[in-house]
Amino acid sequence: MFPRLRKKLVLVYALSTGLILSSVLAIAFFFYATSAYRQQEAAFQNYLFTLSARLQSDSVFSDSELAQLELKNHLVISIEENGHPLFFTGAYEPRTRRDALTERAEKAAQADGISTTSGPISSEVIRSSVYQIRGDHGDSYLASVLVARMDGGYKKLTLLADETGFQTGLIRTGLLYALIDAAGIALLFLIGRRFVRHAMEPAEKSYNKQQEFVAAASHELRSPLAVIRTSAAAVLDSPEHSPRLADTIISECRRGGRLIKSLLLMASADDQTLNIKQTRFELDELLLNLLELYEPLCRSRGANLLLELPGEPLPSVCADQDMCRQILIILLDNAIAYGLPENHSGTDKKTASHTRGREKIVIKAECAQKHVSVSVIDHGPGLTDAEKGLVFDRFYRKDKSRNSKEHFGLGLSIAASLAGMQKLRLSAEDTKGGGCTFRLEF
Repeated sequence: MFPRLRKKLVLVYALSTGLILSSVLAIAFFFYATSAYRQQEAAFQNYLFTLSARLQSDSVFSDSELAQLELKNHLVISIEENGHPLFFTGAYEPRTRRDALTERAEKAAQADGISTTSGPISSEVIRSSVYQIRGDHGDSYLASVLVARMDGGYKKLTLLADETGFQTGLIRTGLLYALIDAAGIALLFLIGRRFVRHAMEPAEKSYNKQQEFVAAASHELRSPLAVIRTSAAAVLDSPEHSPRLADTIISECRRGGRLIKSLLLMASADDQTLNIKQTRFELDELLLNLLELYEPLCRSRGANLLLELPGEPLPSVCADQDMCRQILIILLDNAIAYGLPENHSGTDKKTASHTRGREKIVIKAECAQKHVSVSVIDHGPGLTDAEKGLVFDRFYRKDKSRNSKEHFGLGLSIAASLAGMQKLRLSAEDTKGGGCTFRLEF
């Protein structure tokens, strides 16, 4: 699903941004080409005006002057007096013959109603529009014809400007714009692919976690349901074992209830629907209450629960007291389940008395600068570096074969979510001498 969606998003991004880039470059090239054409035509009009002014003033044109003007500006100049051309035969050699170009320009003027074989009647000078004349070899020219009445007859000026080089340059500029456009679209495609991939990573991770969560939750719920169904069927087959089987059903119902409660709490944390009541409370009072609550349980497991407080009173902290209590309860449950040797609950009194005092769990509060931290320290097997990165994941258990009936691998994940909602920091680190320390920082 996600690869196909990613490709579609990249395609939409590249097409939309590429279309915008192409439109901007096309508009820019249009204005550039329009401006260049206007400059080319203005230069042609300037040449025409200069020559016509000298033509009407009966100035003498020298061959060298006309030759220099033609070669410098790629012009074709033809001047006739009473139908007879001047001795100047031209210096610039266009791709198409000069006489053929001149003839085509005069035909274009005659098509506009301008006589090129006699002087004007109603005015001193008549001038044609500016035409575009095509040559025989793909060359192109701007052309205009001017006829001036003189005392002895008339003079005719036919002027052509070779714009083949200008159009070639314009095409090259257009190709450069197209190359820039193609490179820009390719770059936008690469940027879009990288951007879409990074933008979709959280959604993919969230989707994958959701799928894993649903699969794991289904698996965990299947186990108590299977036990309940088997026990219920056994009650029908062996009524004499009803009390024992009923206890099993009740135990599995409680286990399923705890799992459902954890799943609902996890879902509420994910949806940010839990009501956070941040108030100032005394942290040492909360820790003393937890010590009183968990000390008997630790003793029953052959271990001591210790509380270490600094010499100075702890400052009050601002957080949700109930959520903080829930986090610390999860950490203590985890320390008792995984931080103590196995089979403590099943040892005889002699073994328990021998181990009691050597195994301990410590609740330690510290105050440093502007931070207050509470650590739950155990001296169990500890965590590897890889496990430290996984221990807060949902349904993760260090040893899946141990305590499988009591723990679902949701506790630390719930604790991390509750801490994150309050902007608190929950971390796991090694205990000096062996074991694991979970630290909650306010």
